[in-house]
Amino acid sequence: MCAASKTTTPVRFGIYEFDTRRCELRKQGLRIRLRHQASQLLSFLLKAPGRIRTREELRHQLWPATTFVNFDHSINKAVHELREALGDWATNPRFIETVVGQGYRFIPVVRRSGSEWEPTGDRKIRSVAVLPFTSAATEAGAAFVSGQITSRVIDGLSKISALRVLAYSTVRDVTLQNATPQQIGKQLGVRQVVIGELYWQSDDLLVHAELIDVADGTQIWGAQLHQKCESLIECAADLAGEILRQLQPNLDSRETTPRARPRARSSPRPLA
Repeated sequence: MCAASKTTTPVRFGIYEFDTRRCELRKQGLRIRLRHQASQLLSFLLKAPGRIRTREELRHQLWPATTFVNFDHSINKAVHELREALGDWATNPRFIETVVGQGYRFIPVVRRSGSEWEPTGDRKIRSVAVLPFTSAATEAGAAFVSGQITSRVIDGLSKISALRVLAYSTVRDVTLQNATPQQIGKQLGVRQVVIGELYWQSDDLLVHAELIDVADGTQIWGAQLHQKCESLIECAADLAGEILRQLQPNLDSRETTPRARPRARSSPRPLA
């Protein structure tokens, strides 16, 4: 059974929902299969978001006293499985944080199902989601370039200290088809959203990108870039590098100094 909770109301965090009664994790309504220990771990961490749970607490919570297993290995395995399910990373966590020498905690960005979205801590103020860049083009390689630009921008932003960036695996299935960027941002639990559109004109690629404030839907930054694509990989790298260069000064973060600047070849030309 799930860890004891004061309420049986499903808990929502970002695009995920956890049923505390059934120990079921869902992503945008679709169930994600978790093994017993991983679901028990999530339930226990969600019982008190922000509270550090020691490995000894997890040992007593997840296994009966009569169980004989390699607890350290089993805990590591459960944490890894849970992070995989949530598209989370130990080095840049959004949900499950390792507190060195102490244990683990669930980063307190949660809301009960049906409630209004509200920031629940300083982490949420400095957070951004890069939504998949879209392209209506049917040219060969259009989807590849869109994916490359999106993932490269995410990789570049993740190098900025004091900024929480949603992983590509978390956002890759998100679409704006039935929602505004502001609505998606609130659903994901971030302060800012980056969106982009690609337009092809023969071998020329035009990119329109925006940074949007989730609080009121206003545009913080916008740019239109033009690049001739002789090599799709180099084209995507150049465009992503230029987007990062222009985007970084506009991010809502106390510190926007990148740990390592993305390597760029030639800067794409902004449209006149």
